[in-house]
Amino acid sequence: APVRHHARTRRVGRSRRHLMPSARIPSFIESEFKTKVEYEAWVKSLDGSPALAPVPAAPAAGGSGGMMSEPDFWDKEKGAPLLRRNAGYLPAGEPLPESVAARVAGWPALCGAESPPEPPLEPCPIDEATERIFLRDAERTFADAGHRKRMMSLLARVWPATKDYHQGLGYITSLLLLVFDDETCERILLRLCREPQYTPGYWHAAPEAYVRDAMVYARLVAEREPEVSALLLQACVVPEAYVSKWFIGLCVHVLPFRALFPFVEAFLEHGHIFLFQFALALVGRVKDRLLTFKPTDVNLILEVLRLDGCQYADDLEGGGWFVSLIEEAKAVPLDPEQVAELREEEGQKLAEKQRRTREREAQMAAEDSDDEIVFSDEEDD
Repeated sequence: APVRHHARTRRVGRSRRHLMPSARIPSFIESEFKTKVEYEAWVKSLDGSPALAPVPAAPAAGGSGGMMSEPDFWDKEKGAPLLRRNAGYLPAGEPLPESVAARVAGWPALCGAESPPEPPLEPCPIDEATERIFLRDAERTFADAGHRKRMMSLLARVWPATKDYHQGLGYITSLLLLVFDDETCERILLRLCREPQYTPGYWHAAPEAYVRDAMVYARLVAEREPEVSALLLQACVVPEAYVSKWFIGLCVHVLPFRALFPFVEAFLEHGHIFLFQFALALVGRVKDRLLTFKPTDVNLILEVLRLDGCQYADDLEGGGWFVSLIEEAKAVPLDPEQVAELREEEGQKLAEKQRRTREREAQMAAEDSDDEIVFSDEEDD
């Protein structure tokens, strides 16, 4: 069965149908709505209309409307986890640089997010378990309470598209909020989780689509970098253990911002194909280092594959090491038809594996039932 990459979300799937049979005002937006009627009206407005949005979209400034347009942003977010790999790309204490603003201004058009989503989102209330998870992820992202609330509100707006959640969605949501108003963020996120070109199914607690693509990645590595593939197999390092950092989290917290922004731009332009190109470029770049390790050096192998700061400092080669990696990734030859074929093959393998797992679980449950001790006072008369 697929590994749950966001363990805390397990409770969501099990408890969703029990916790909220009807709409309830989540505590993080209750100050915006005085009654359930108002909240239900907002839920019904989740077609992109900002009329009753729980946190009004920030006013556009410098063409972005994102958090960085706020004059006191840096005072509020000094030391925020999201900015740990900024490495000076967004100058502290200054507004969004014109070069960055010009770059991100083209992002909505790259993914077709210039207009409201079609079809509009169907109303879907949020359960208590999901609300708690949104809060914890917001606390792990921003330092300011208002910014946390804004992130949680946006996740609530997108929730009806997936009715599930993975931490990776919180990652890219927080990055977009730095530079866009809430409505633009919502439109981009909906394109990413709906359109086949991107990664629908990735932002689930048990993301089968991601597990399939991690298996496709392993096939491509075995084909192109057989020595690395052999090392990973000997070390029992499965792709699901690290590829999620690149595919689901879109390299937020992996790449310094100087490379992260072009990475996201390339993904918006080329879709999931670029994720495979990036993965292959990265493996090729760190191959020589990986092959110095023994199969028992599992921690070191993972540190390298995740591009952890202890292995690859943000200022490596003046930051150019990471930027050139993105350019190399764009040039990796990869046939989309081959990827589609591998996806089909690995999807069938995954489905069969899941079927066998369900059969074993049912058999074990039946055996447990047969072995149950029945006390005399429980026997039928």
